[in-house]
Amino acid sequence: MTGLVIAAGGSVDLTFEAVIEAPSGAPGEYVNVAEVTAADTNDPDSTPNNDDGDQSEDDEDNAVVAPQVADLSLTKAVDDTSPNVGDTVVFTITVSNDGPDDATGVAVEDVVPAAYSGIGSISSGGTLAGSTITWSGLTVPAGGSTAVRFEAVVEAPPAVYVNVAEVTASDQHDPDSTPGNDDGDQSEDDEGNAVVVPQVADLSLIKAVSDAAPNVGDTVLFTITVANDWPG
Repeated sequence: MTGLVIAAGGSVDLTFEAVIEAPSGAPGEYVNVAEVTAADTNDPDSTPNNDDGDQSEDDEDNAVVAPQVADLSLTKAVDDTSPNVGDTVVFTITVSNDGPDDATGVAVEDVVPAAYSGIGSISSGGTLAGSTITWSGLTVPAGGSTAVRFEAVVEAPPAVYVNVAEVTASDQHDPDSTPGNDDGDQSEDDEGNAVVVPQVADLSLIKAVSDAAPNVGDTVLFTITVANDWPG
């Protein structure tokens, strides 16, 4: 900014806005320096435009921003990992925060696969659109956790029973994971899955009669044998 006039004993406020980006780890990346770079009038105790990085003169100064950090992790569990087809299971998603700051504006998404139907009993204000459940506006205190739940009915195979959930947003920076970037392997700690393996029983039936050529009036005995070739 050039051409400013500052009266003796007076001051001028200059303002601007900027959006905070995620940290890259570069030294001093949030140190924002300003300096007087020119003046028509001699300044007896400082020289314009000579900042060497330490802001040692009174015509230069800095402001430092320290973005909040919340280290979120997600775990997912199901109350029955080997249900029967048609059973209702309960999924619980727990988001933990190792801090150091509280996490606000946290959003979690669960894309429920076709192996489940009857999605319901969604806790904490979660909303269902198609087969996707979204929770938003959650707060996870530093050193604490927040859990959300829903129910679903197990459908018959073949189907995919791996149910994945992920943190998709947070107001705070997470130092070791990026919200909303799951590529399928749940490799970061803000994403996780729960796997259900429905019980299987391979049944067969044989029916026999004690006398296939009886006389009229004879009594015959029918035997029905049901076998199961699977361990369930």
